[in-house]
Amino acid sequence: MSGRKTKPKMELLSPAKINLFLHVTGKRSNGYHDLYMLVSAVTLFDRITLDPDAENFTISCSSPHIPTDETNLAQRAARLFKERLNVGGGVAIHLEKNIPAGAGLGGGSSNAATVLRGLNAYFNNPFSDQELISMGLTLGSDVPFFIHGRPAWVSGLGEKIEFCEKIKPYKVVIIFPGIGLSTAEVYKKLNFGLTKSEKKIKSPLLNKGLVDPVKHLSNDLEISAFSICSDIKGLKDVLTIQNAEGVLMSGSGSSVFGLYSDGDHASAACENIKKYALEQGGTKKWQVFLADIIM
Repeated sequence: MSGRKTKPKMELLSPAKINLFLHVTGKRSNGYHDLYMLVSAVTLFDRITLDPDAENFTISCSSPHIPTDETNLAQRAARLFKERLNVGGGVAIHLEKNIPAGAGLGGGSSNAATVLRGLNAYFNNPFSDQELISMGLTLGSDVPFFIHGRPAWVSGLGEKIEFCEKIKPYKVVIIFPGIGLSTAEVYKKLNFGLTKSEKKIKSPLLNKGLVDPVKHLSNDLEISAFSICSDIKGLKDVLTIQNAEGVLMSGSGSSVFGLYSDGDHASAACENIKKYALEQGGTKKWQVFLADIIM
């Protein structure tokens, strides 16, 4: 028997995010879009089990809809980390998925960032946060935000992060319609002439005091997402009927969320929406979640 001692496997929480503000500021010659966003993580979590001392790179998942090969962002993150650290061996990853795919909630990006942070902690923090952000950007534009996971104004391709120090806390009711959207397809249909977020106040002014997201909710991708999935607008109407103080689509869709100051009102709205979906005889494949903004 080998006398080598190994550390126990790591159990990590990987949060979803919502976009409280999303303005597409331009398109680069390489096809990537510049963004200006207010992003917050929320208490809807995937659970990740990591074995950083595995012989090979492997990934398994509770959901059959998530790829378990080299295209999975979490596995790509593990490979990238070990390459940059220049150490051998693999990483075994298991994903317990709760965040729907194709929902605009950043599940895959969060998984990748959580793997980077987890491995960094395991190997006694060889990389700075900025180095992790740089690694994350090579995997996806939402990954850098999740390195910290605090409410932040995010700009550029996702690499410029300015923390939002004071933000009004809300309960969040999230509805996923059961249909995921392709981010690439949503951006293909984006018409810059129809974007509406530019008129919103920029972050330096907002950060001087308490930011109330309800006053600034805007998403330039809604119109193009509506053209692909008409259900999204209907979900916004449902949350409005349930007295949400503000309603918006997250990211490139297809999820929408409603903000509530009162926890009891949010809980009641969540239960009402679940009940309504059940009463439709299986025609509504909605998933409904109640969460908090992570401060």
